[in-house]
Amino acid sequence: MTRLSVPLSALEIFAEAGQTCSFRVAAENLALSTSAVSQAVRKLEERLACPLFLRIGNGLKLTLEGEKLLKHVVKGFEEMRIGLQTLTEARDMPISISSPPGLASQLLPVVVQSLLASKIRDIRIVADEAPDFKRYRDFDVAIVYGEPAAKIHDLEPLGPDVFMPVCAPGLKARLQTAADLADCALIVNETNAVTWTDWFQLNGIAAANLNWLRFNRASQIIPAALSGFGIALESLRVLAPQLESGELVRCNLPGTRAIARDLTFLHVTTRSDRVEKVAKVAEVIRTECMTRADGARQAYTGRMA
Repeated sequence: MTRLSVPLSALEIFAEAGQTCSFRVAAENLALSTSAVSQAVRKLEERLACPLFLRIGNGLKLTLEGEKLLKHVVKGFEEMRIGLQTLTEARDMPISISSPPGLASQLLPVVVQSLLASKIRDIRIVADEAPDFKRYRDFDVAIVYGEPAAKIHDLEPLGPDVFMPVCAPGLKARLQTAADLADCALIVNETNAVTWTDWFQLNGIAAANLNWLRFNRASQIIPAALSGFGIALESLRVLAPQLESGELVRCNLPGTRAIARDLTFLHVTTRSDRVEKVAKVAEVIRTECMTRADGARQAYTGRMA
């Protein structure tokens, strides 16, 4: 970038003097002495080799050259002010987090609690059921869920989503083999990327004469499973708090396998004016949401049933 041929401070003084047509008023507005303003303008005129003002008695009038220069200088300073204001506003904007509803209701409360403890006081969380694989870039931090996310190069994997039957401890006692599933209601999350049909096919189980309890929100299946209404097939990441507390347990039925897929990814903004502010947020989300190969949370060191 080519450097200016004159000091930026001299142009600022010239702009103030040109808009007020008074060295005295310009000096007051800039907290300078009148002689300092007069001297700065004189040096600018010498540098440009042309007069910018006509001195008429005690008054000032812009020359033709002065009028032309003033128009561009004022526009330039206005653009700089807008640019600086944009950066300031960006820093003052709330930290925006986008997440699938299941994770938003389960794991993000811990994230929010951690951020508030870190004196981060302005947080905006958006939980949309339908994934948007373009709009996530509008957020400072976004948890992006779904098979298409695996093909987006700028997303960070948060570990596998492991799907297996999960239920309340009391219900598990009734499950000895996969055939016992027919005696229970199978809880369905209709928005999930993995279905009971996928699990049955993987394990060679006939899916006939079964009882279904269907929901269109991940958050709805959690109270249903906790109440012992049936068995849920859900990502262990989503159910992590209940599994870790023992309120829900894995149904490790003999001869069956879980489904593991890479479905959950993290976006962190690369905007230079936001990176530093959101670094803590991203790190907390990694801590709370990252999973190991078995689907358990990586940060969790206890044992899961």
